[in-house]
Amino acid sequence: MKMYTVDEVFNLLKSYKITTHKESVRRWLRQGIIKGIKPASRKEGWLIPKDSLDEFIKKRMPNEFNTTIIANKTEKSNTTFDVKKIEEQARTKMWIELANKNIWEGYIELKKTRIHECIQHRRYSKDLEAAVWKACLENSRGYSKPRIFYLLEAFGFGRKRLLLDKNFESLEEQIIFSLIEHIRGSMS
Repeated sequence: MKMYTVDEVFNLLKSYKITTHKESVRRWLRQGIIKGIKPASRKEGWLIPKDSLDEFIKKRMPNEFNTTIIANKTEKSNTTFDVKKIEEQARTKMWIELANKNIWEGYIELKKTRIHECIQHRRYSKDLEAAVWKACLENSRGYSKPRIFYLLEAFGFGRKRLLLDKNFESLEEQIIFSLIEHIRGSMS
């Protein structure tokens, strides 16, 4: 079974944003929160079994996060968590919490002519254009003109979080082209 030192555990927990202090790891070991093998002398130091560390990390991460272990080809450690996936899940969860509280960075007002121009740019059909405009009107939240509210790298549309299309410079185009592709995908 793989065993970790306090330094290795600290670096791992720091990368998952669980702690920023090595002393926290030692305190958790002394308190039995992280199960480890107590050193026989001060020189030896704690040893932490991989299973015990995995269990601790899973308890510290929110339940809906998938902490699937993936193979890591470094020599220091033979396994690690998919940190990028966990970070994206955390970002999504925080974004949804803010959106549910109606905390937005701003909004754009949609105009039928801009949607028409974007549809023509991609050479999509008039049927898709009509479907996009209809969906925008349905998503207008009672405003006289359809609005799309955005926050950071995403916007809210129909109770969903859609990412901006970063292939375009203007925020309006990033939103409209992403929206068109979302509706186009839902029509298929």
